[in-house]
Amino acid sequence: MKAVLMMAYCSLTSIDDIAAFYTHLHHGRRPSPEALAEAAARYKSLGAADPLGTVTARQARSLERRLRQRCGEAIPVYTAMRHTAPFVEETVRQLVSDGVTQLFVLPMTPLYSKSGVGGYYRSVLEAREAQKDGFDTTLIAGWHLHQGYVQAIASRLTDAMNWLSAAGRERAAVLFTTHSKPGLPSPNRDYIQAYAELADAVACQAGVSSYSLNYRSGGPSPQVWLGPDVRDRMTEAARAGATAVVVCDLLTIAENIEVVTDCRTDCMLQAEQLGLEFVSAAFPNDSDDFMTALEDIVVSRLLIAASPVG
Repeated sequence: MKAVLMMAYCSLTSIDDIAAFYTHLHHGRRPSPEALAEAAARYKSLGAADPLGTVTARQARSLERRLRQRCGEAIPVYTAMRHTAPFVEETVRQLVSDGVTQLFVLPMTPLYSKSGVGGYYRSVLEAREAQKDGFDTTLIAGWHLHQGYVQAIASRLTDAMNWLSAAGRERAAVLFTTHSKPGLPSPNRDYIQAYAELADAVACQAGVSSYSLNYRSGGPSPQVWLGPDVRDRMTEAARAGATAVVVCDLLTIAENIEVVTDCRTDCMLQAEQLGLEFVSAAFPNDSDDFMTALEDIVVSRLLIAASPVG
């Protein structure tokens, strides 16, 4: 039996899950009461349930329905999270129990990195090895230049640009972002290259002739992180005469507390301080255009796997 495993960072079902999530994130070390209170305040500021978990669940249901219609057979779509239930180990046990023989692993991020997509896939392989009965695995990665996905992001960038005032659009700076990585550029060259390729494709599709590549969510010094930070770039743009900024994150599929804080809340505050008009591009989430692209990405890998070798 074929199945797809959709993988994401976390899925908090209640505000009460915050302590367990951050304890797991910090390798079993429970954060201080002050840190947990600050984290809870950030989640409460959304005014809604954790979007990453709810959106990922809807994406899985939508993909499963689409695969049944497209392929003419039931191909279940499971979910597994890195730092909350359902954890990879328990999901893999369920896969074995359900009789899955061929698993397609789908980390929900378009940009490959050893710690990101590579880490997700390694966790599946390790969990599979711990089972008496296993299954074949295929990693679905490297889809950042799929035309449907590029078009979905470009349309959101266009919507954001159009939202600006006419005066703001004339001197707007387009700032692409992705999550920073620790270390120098050389060990992260594949990630940086994929990021640059996606930015170029999206800009071309959206008719944007000038843009910059930036990073967000970097950790504190003295650890070196990929840069420049998007907020530093905003300051440079203001000094260069920009009157507006458009922030478009290229890593995020499902809206989540980190990217909302870094790309909207913090950047909007920075823009206000700099006297800049501000807008951010919407995230794909479980929208029809993105899910159509994702369906095509998965089906193409299913077909490749089914093709006879040689």
